[in-house]
Amino acid sequence: MKTKLSAAGVLAGCVLLPLVASAAASPSDCDQACLKAIAEQYLAAVPTHDPAKAPLAQEARYTENGVELSLPDGLWRTASALGKYRLFVTDPVVGEVGVYTKMQENGAPVLVATRLQVVAHKITQIESVVARATDFLQGGDTTREDVLGDAPRSQFLQVLPPASRRSRQEMIDIANTYFSGIENNDGSRPPLFADDCNRIENGTYTTNRPKPAQGEPNGQNFSCKEAFRLGYYHDDTRLRTRRFLAVDTEHGLVYTQMAIDHDATIRSYKVRDGRTVTVKRTAPWTWLAHEVFQINADGKISQVEAILLSVPYGMRPGWDTGVHVESPAAVRDRFRE
Repeated sequence: MKTKLSAAGVLAGCVLLPLVASAAASPSDCDQACLKAIAEQYLAAVPTHDPAKAPLAQEARYTENGVELSLPDGLWRTASALGKYRLFVTDPVVGEVGVYTKMQENGAPVLVATRLQVVAHKITQIESVVARATDFLQGGDTTREDVLGDAPRSQFLQVLPPASRRSRQEMIDIANTYFSGIENNDGSRPPLFADDCNRIENGTYTTNRPKPAQGEPNGQNFSCKEAFRLGYYHDDTRLRTRRFLAVDTEHGLVYTQMAIDHDATIRSYKVRDGRTVTVKRTAPWTWLAHEVFQINADGKISQVEAILLSVPYGMRPGWDTGVHVESPAAVRDRFRE
């Protein structure tokens, strides 16, 4: 049964902010297969260091980790090989495709998330987040292990029955429950998680990890539902620049970009089972992330996959495209998103 949305934007008890579309691309004559083919051409060109081998528009704009660069520069100069892994989110309605892949950079592994805007079969916008080895550890004692392999999890590839597909707006609203839930989380705003929910960040599971034999567990040792219910991530003080960039209703996929600010004023907090979580970082900092959500036939978030890196506190992504949802904390702090 499809989740019902009221005119006020209330979804399963979660109040959502109005959605504001910014300068969206015109509908494209490039279907899903076409968008994938253009993305493949783009990816294949990067290790050659020759932008002329990609189907770029004359004034194509490129950012890497939020910084605008001319081509070839950044990864376009250092990429040495392209891996097999692909996670696509194709959206012919707005002419956008998001893709995750693995590359080698001067022989070292990197993970790359890229959004491409395609107009008249040419790439006009390129927005990449490149997570290098120094960005792979997510804090704490987690050891970085690549669990991605050469292909995405099966949930990302399945085709939803037509009767179970949701509108673009519904899918954006469901994905936004994750951002609303994690911002200053105290366990009171649980996202719409499926029972099988798992999250991978920079190639490593950050949910459902085995609990340590000694010492205290952390948020990564619980399910998606339980970690949020307990109130982990309370030090994620702003989930802002929430941009919904590509929506694939057929596969239930939403490609997003957001920034997670930590203002470093929260030094410790209690989770709902009474334990105290100590925040180790002492200075303000920000994650810049591209994140993909898989929404199942029941309208629940089943799988989450992110490529992210630490950037200067308060850094903006360099784009205002896509559908934007305001962060209540950013409004409170008068942060200009």
